[in-house]
Amino acid sequence: MNVTPIFRSVRDPIGSAARWAVVSVPAHLSARGLAVPVWAALLLPAIALLPLASPWASYILAPVFVLAAGLRLAALVGLFLPKPEAPPPCDLPTVTVLVPLFREAAIFPELAAALARLDYPAHLLEVIILLEACDTATIAAARVHAPAGWRVVVVPPGSPQTKPRACNVGLALASGALVVVFDGEDRPDPGQARLAAAALAADPRLAVVQARLGCDHATPGSPTITRLWALEYAALFGAVLPVLSRLGLPFLLGGTSNWFRAEALRAAGGWDAHNVTEDADLGVRLARLGWRSAVIDSTTWEEAPLRAGVWLRQRARWFKGFAVTAIVHGRTPRQTMRELGPAGTVALLAQLPVALLCTAAHPVGVGLALGGDLSGPLAALLLLGYATAVALHAAAALRAGLPVWLALLLPFYWALHWAALLLALSDLVRDPAHWRKTDHGAAVRAQAA
Repeated sequence: MNVTPIFRSVRDPIGSAARWAVVSVPAHLSARGLAVPVWAALLLPAIALLPLASPWASYILAPVFVLAAGLRLAALVGLFLPKPEAPPPCDLPTVTVLVPLFREAAIFPELAAALARLDYPAHLLEVIILLEACDTATIAAARVHAPAGWRVVVVPPGSPQTKPRACNVGLALASGALVVVFDGEDRPDPGQARLAAAALAADPRLAVVQARLGCDHATPGSPTITRLWALEYAALFGAVLPVLSRLGLPFLLGGTSNWFRAEALRAAGGWDAHNVTEDADLGVRLARLGWRSAVIDSTTWEEAPLRAGVWLRQRARWFKGFAVTAIVHGRTPRQTMRELGPAGTVALLAQLPVALLCTAAHPVGVGLALGGDLSGPLAALLLLGYATAVALHAAAALRAGLPVWLALLLPFYWALHWAALLLALSDLVRDPAHWRKTDHGAAVRAQAA
């Protein structure tokens, strides 16, 4: 049995791994035990909506709006720069693929087919499927459809029951020099593994490379919410993350298709089992340890929500996780800033508290537009923010083959973001570690080649 040195001598490696999984991250960098009072959760919308009470408050928020607009402008410029050269091929390392699943029995055959298309030597590829003990349907599907050589691990019952806890169990059992996480609905490009291995081999300072995430069913007949989700991903993974990578700045990882150097991942303690955006948090912790992150020119196709209610619950989980991550790394601000450096601190401020404040401030822009008061510094700042966002998403739409007019719907889409943020803040107070599961298998997707 292939396990990390910590667990080689343990008679019950899976049980031992499950116990380690919930405490793998040091307490001061983890969200375990986090409790957020109501007044603290209300601070975010209160600060964001101050300009409605007094126009002078817009000067307090001016750095927030300017920083957000600056990141969008940089991403827009980056779209028109030549792509970085691909790394040269390398000697291929061993790779462990972690696939945490919960209530995914229906899509297991498609998952097996998608991973089988990876162009990588089978003897260097270890696949570990991580299932929850209560999910009998997916366990049964795995036993039927898992190819020979795949390892199916049933994670023992425990709290919190989250994806990062399952991933930590897989990390404890992994033998690969590289570790990658895929979700059940993922369809990675066949050449992604070789490209990731080459990128990590070319730069020993790299802890992780992130592949693009995209939607393969945002067609003219698909729901508007699905197409806006696809547009948002096109801007984030096609423009924002690449420009941060090009500048050598830290960024928030996506929840899938991030290829880690196992050494760096273990040094960081793996994923925080108590953070519902474990990917974003891990990106920050790796940066604080001095590691770099980068993107690779490869896509993993995902399934986008088809209904507004599904989208709302998914986005609420993300917003809650971003707030938790900001709180955790804001506990010791001086130490965090010292470890990240000035540029890294600004980059992560733009992606975490600034992004949340901009979402919370959307009613201010709506109020100005409906009131017809489009003069003054506040209106200028909001206009700058909206204009840069629409321009970035329009350019990203052109690159991704999506209709440009979708960018004009962003103000309405941001209203949904605001509703998701309110739900996230409510969840933050009630149970910071509660995982709102997004079910998959509802979309009709084209058959992969």
